[in-house]
Amino acid sequence: MSRKNLYILVLGVAFAACSWVIVNHFLIKSNLPRWNVCWFRQITGIPCPSCGTTHSVLSIMKGNFRQALDENILGFPAVVMILTFPLWVLTDILFKKESFYKFYKWVESLLQKKWVAWTSLILLLTYWIWHISGNL
Repeated sequence: MSRKNLYILVLGVAFAACSWVIVNHFLIKSNLPRWNVCWFRQITGIPCPSCGTTHSVLSIMKGNFRQALDENILGFPAVVMILTFPLWVLTDILFKKESFYKFYKWVESLLQKKWVAWTSLILLLTYWIWHISGNL
């Protein structure tokens, strides 16, 4: 992926993620029905590994870290990425650097190593099984 396309993607995803969190904040606050956008959960009735991440992010924003952990541990890296990646990209653009692009390339090469990919997958699946075992 080119640097320009990556930066556009990161900024677009960050904008969409922030918008999604804001919309859900007001839906929860106003007691309006929430949208269930998880196709996996709609089909199987079982939450996917990322189900609960939005609620986790909202709990983190309120300072309820224990509740956020109970909802989905993925909320923590999501908050870090939503807050830092767009600022990092904008800083690169402003100062004509490519440090985020180099970081992306490094992560991409790291994930291409089988042991890293498999370890990540096993950790995610283990967390998912543990998480849904308490929610069924």
